Amino acid sequence: MAGRSMLTMPIEPLWFLIPLATFGFFVSLVPLPPNDFWWHLKIGELIVREGRIPATNMFGWTLPAEAPFTYGAWLGEVLLYLLHRAGGLPLVTFARNAIALAAFGLIGLEAKRQSRSWRLAALALALAAGMSLNNLVIRPQIWSWLPFVGFYLLLTRFREGQLHPTRLIALPFLMAFWVNVHGAFLLGPALLALFLIGGTLEHLLQHPQRPPLRPLAGITFLTLLALFLNPYGAGILRYAYRLLTDPPSQTLGVEWASPTPHGIANVIFYLSILLLLVALARSSYRLPPTELLLLLAFLWLAWSGQRYVIWFGMVAMPILARLLVHLLPPWPWPAPPPRPLHTLLALLLFSPVLAVQPWWVEHIPLPQAYWNQVWRGSPLGPLVGIETPVKAVEYLQAHPGGRLFNEMGYGSYLIWALPEQKVFVDPRIELYPYELWLDYIRISQASRYNQLLQRYGADRLMIDRVLQKELAQALEEDPLWIKEYEDERTQIWRKKDASR
Repeated sequence: MAGRSMLTMPIEPLWFLIPLATFGFFVSLVPLPPNDFWWHLKIGELIVREGRIPATNMFGWTLPAEAPFTYGAWLGEVLLYLLHRAGGLPLVTFARNAIALAAFGLIGLEAKRQSRSWRLAALALALAAGMSLNNLVIRPQIWSWLPFVGFYLLLTRFREGQLHPTRLIALPFLMAFWVNVHGAFLLGPALLALFLIGGTLEHLLQHPQRPPLRPLAGITFLTLLALFLNPYGAGILRYAYRLLTDPPSQTLGVEWASPTPHGIANVIFYLSILLLLVALARSSYRLPPTELLLLLAFLWLAWSGQRYVIWFGMVAMPILARLLVHLLPPWPWPAPPPRPLHTLLALLLFSPVLAVQPWWVEHIPLPQAYWNQVWRGSPLGPLVGIETPVKAVEYLQAHPGGRLFNEMGYGSYLIWALPEQKVFVDPRIELYPYELWLDYIRISQASRYNQLLQRYGADRLMIDRVLQKELAQALEEDPLWIKEYEDERTQIWRKKDASR
């Protein structure tokens, strides 16, 4: 009888498990674009192999090799490389999938705690995960997800009196890890500041739920000290400031632009804002100052750039669940008793998630429209985006040479697969001058491209005929250039009088 009871579960958690499993399925199928993975992997390899963190350009021929560059996410790069060395791209992909499920699962459970409703937790999880679909590619940012969730959950529970102040000692240790893996570490001090300011206001307003400020201030001090536990010391803050104010990054990068109401992720983001506005207007629950500050701060952050929407979803959706539980009527039907069938359904929900893990995904009969987005059967591993120049780089390995003008994302893969072939540009956007990026755009749009290529001395081109279609069309009619290679996505051209 005891064994049977262990196999039973209530039906209510299934509401929560449905969006969690759906999210796990879709995140596992996110293709790997070349931009922000391969060059980070190469830096991780260099750090492990040489025992030091690089400090210069190294790979771009349009700048001196010794041009300074800060590799602030050095530990995140090392972790990616160690995973890759241990199990190839499948292990790296699986790690991303597991971290995403853990992070958003914790956010969903926090929504359940705040609302005491599995249904509202399911809604909060679906919204938070849905608006984050544009932010799930494999890159060092994945190492920020759990530290951010850890900061948010610990501070929220401390504020509500459900966490002893001594448990906050985890925050400096989290920060010591976070500051070395990704630039989003700045969100840790931002959360602490918001909780401190909100807590102060709650004391001034005599709010019934006000946290003790002394331990919060003390842990903030220790966490700020932990910021300096990195190879750059205080220089990491200067690096973060330069990145956040870098003109090419801020004006040319799509993910740094404000989200537009196009695409499913951005539509869900705007839908969540509408739901928040309705809930704030109609709910009997009144937000305390801390929660209001969190909503406003992270909404402003999300509106300032698409790459920040994921953080807004994690912070705001549990608050939305709490607002809705004070707005919506109780569920009118009683829940059935726990049954083994519910446990079986929970397991079945996650069987598709298991099936699309990287070791087996290529055996799953997914729509051809999906397989057209990736290199199927690539020796690199599964789900490598079709925009990765796998075959073209193999051609370059057999036919090296030339001063190569390349599509930006191609630069990332070249750094990994063929580092001796120096690149025109790559996704280290802040490394290259703004005027160089403007020239890159002009060339890609076939605007005075021969004049600009001659000025830089480029005699070989490796272009994406989809992303650089104007240039591809112009070259087809240009007698100065000869097409030497072409595949599904990539073209390689050389100048007629160029000798290799």
